[in-house]
Amino acid sequence: MTANIPATADFMQNVMQPTITIDGPTAVGNPATGDIIKEMCVEVSSQSLEDVFVELNAKREKDKLNREKNAKIQKTCRDRKKENDIAVKKELDRSQAEVKSLKTQLVGCQMLATAVTEYHRKHALVGLSVSTAASVKRFLDKRSRSLVNMEEDSAE
Repeated sequence: MTANIPATADFMQNVMQPTITIDGPTAVGNPATGDIIKEMCVEVSSQSLEDVFVELNAKREKDKLNREKNAKIQKTCRDRKKENDIAVKKELDRSQAEVKSLKTQLVGCQMLATAVTEYHRKHALVGLSVSTAASVKRFLDKRSRSLVNMEEDSAE
């Protein structure tokens, strides 16, 4: 059976005094018929009040320690999230810079492809070294195959 004791200043002053607590209904039933259940009272000794007070303080201390522990865990989680967000932002910035660089290279490659095609139309492979001529030939073969595939896709 537990005692319903408030943790107030009055409680602190009156710890050693015995008290009565109600554990259950005060009056239930129909008073007209006389069917009334009387209140159930239990007298609590001063020793049990001390025990309750000690348990209450122990629980409060345990709760305080749990709150401190949880606060440390939450701070650690927030710090990790912050570090992770910084790392993700750095990676995003690096990736965006890489994309910008690759787009610039792509524009240059497109101009070079046009220049190689025009050179081949006018001079064929004359004046190119053997390795360069082989590279130009492979490039033009791939380009002509991709153009044929594009034409077939657009015809469908």
